[in-house]
Amino acid sequence: MSATMPMTALGQVRAAVQANFLPGLVLWSCLAALLAAYASSASVQAGLAQWGLVKQAWGYPFAFASYVVFAVVVPEALGFLVLKQTWSPGKWREMGYAALVFGTVGVTVDMFYALQVSLFGEGHDSATLAKKMVFDQFVYSPVSNWFVVALFAWRENGYHASTWRVALSAHFMSTRYLPMLVALWCVWIPSVLVIYFMPTALQFPVASIVLSFWILIFKFIRKS
Repeated sequence: MSATMPMTALGQVRAAVQANFLPGLVLWSCLAALLAAYASSASVQAGLAQWGLVKQAWGYPFAFASYVVFAVVVPEALGFLVLKQTWSPGKWREMGYAALVFGTVGVTVDMFYALQVSLFGEGHDSATLAKKMVFDQFVYSPVSNWFVVALFAWRENGYHASTWRVALSAHFMSTRYLPMLVALWCVWIPSVLVIYFMPTALQFPVASIVLSFWILIFKFIRKS
């Protein structure tokens, strides 16, 4: 059994990368459009700047609310209005749980961006961008995403404590978490480079938009 595990994990990784190739292209196209709009439109620059100022004024509560809106409310609303998804009786409860998870992630992202500035500064040169990308994707992201996956698995398994033991097992890590993490790297490494290319005050707003795009894309792919 152990001899076949590496091949199983490798196959899962390959399948995850292939499945995320199209969503990645769509997301990168959206990011290119956002960059073009930011570079050419004073109104887009002013809008993002105002958003950044409000976030700085309200701090972590605003970070929490922003991720709730862009990771939960907007994707669910568009899924209901555009994709004609059914509204199940337990939908409000599911959204409430997702809001707690993603809102907390929003606060940790805000804290992490501040840590990045303290460690590497606010420069936009290639060396600084590379350092922030590596620290983001290969230190923060693996831990943060594991907690998100484990929290949703915990809910799906009826909040049983055994879920956490399973989530820490080698089998779960190799066959479920590693493929997802590799797929995320393929899509998010270019995305975080765009985020860190932005002025510091605009990085969190842009990250919120990218997250919303990501979730919306997967809703459309799953629907089709």
